[in-house]
Amino acid sequence: MKRIGLTVVAILLVASSMFSQYAIISETKIVFASYRDGNHEIYIMDTDGRNQTNLTNNPANDEYPSWSPDAKKIAFGSTKVFNAEVYIMNADGSDQTRLTDNPAFDAYPSWSPDAKKIAFASERDGNMNVYIMNTDGSNQTRLTNNPAHDVKPQWSPDGKKIAFQTTRHGKEEIYVMNSDGINETRLTNNPAWDGCLSWSPDGKKIAFASKRDDDPNSEIFYGNSEIYVMNADGSNQTRLTNDPSFDMAPSWSPDGKKIAFYSLRNDVSPEKDERWWYEMNAEIYVMNADGSEQKNITNNPAYDGYPFWSPLLKDLE
Repeated sequence: MKRIGLTVVAILLVASSMFSQYAIISETKIVFASYRDGNHEIYIMDTDGRNQTNLTNNPANDEYPSWSPDAKKIAFGSTKVFNAEVYIMNADGSDQTRLTDNPAFDAYPSWSPDAKKIAFASERDGNMNVYIMNTDGSNQTRLTNNPAHDVKPQWSPDGKKIAFQTTRHGKEEIYVMNSDGINETRLTNNPAWDGCLSWSPDGKKIAFASKRDDDPNSEIFYGNSEIYVMNADGSNQTRLTNDPSFDMAPSWSPDGKKIAFYSLRNDVSPEKDERWWYEMNAEIYVMNADGSEQKNITNNPAYDGYPFWSPLLKDLE
């Protein structure tokens, strides 16, 4: 009996030593862009909207945040040097470092699941194409080569695919390709705008925004946009939101149970609306992955948009 007791104690000590190396936290965070300070800043908050904190805090425009797979870093686009470049910073906003250095527009970063690469879009060839680079900014390599605009790449959870939106057919459609740029395949085929995609954590589904429910004769972009979901091969395209306003930029939670997005449904348009998009009252919402229980988690008269759900916050030491 004593020997068994000593064995149990030994196992507990080993387990305690192992877990001391890994601070496992079940909660996650949402990073987003906000115009509440008079320019775009990157903010972070709890998934219920509490503890909203400015991470970038500079006079430039900082947008399109993307978490690293270990949740320790955030990549984003910024105009700190008067043109858009891709930056990286620690998850607390410290150590903001530029990765691209090009006079053209560079933005929309997305981390590879192994944290070794970042995909982004660049206009350095005269139109937007998808590129990848190492996470220190080296080895910037073009993947797409098309006279249309290819933007907003998103890496699949298994690292084998990159999906993106493109104007190859007029209005945006969603494509997917291998992570080396070959086998480009069209997923959506609709005369309306489809874009702003997000992979589900298991890689089986893609959430996206679509204007297919809007008035086809309307020339106002900020009309009716809805959040949709489809299988990763483009099949079974299903609407999740059903609101006459503008719902955009879905982002899956790491457990696959929730989707964050932003919406203009709280915006009150003046009689003659000549505002820029960042002057509108966009709010961030969270809903179940089936579209139910849509809840506003920001409450600010300024623009809050492009939410990005963090991975599980673990292995912090």
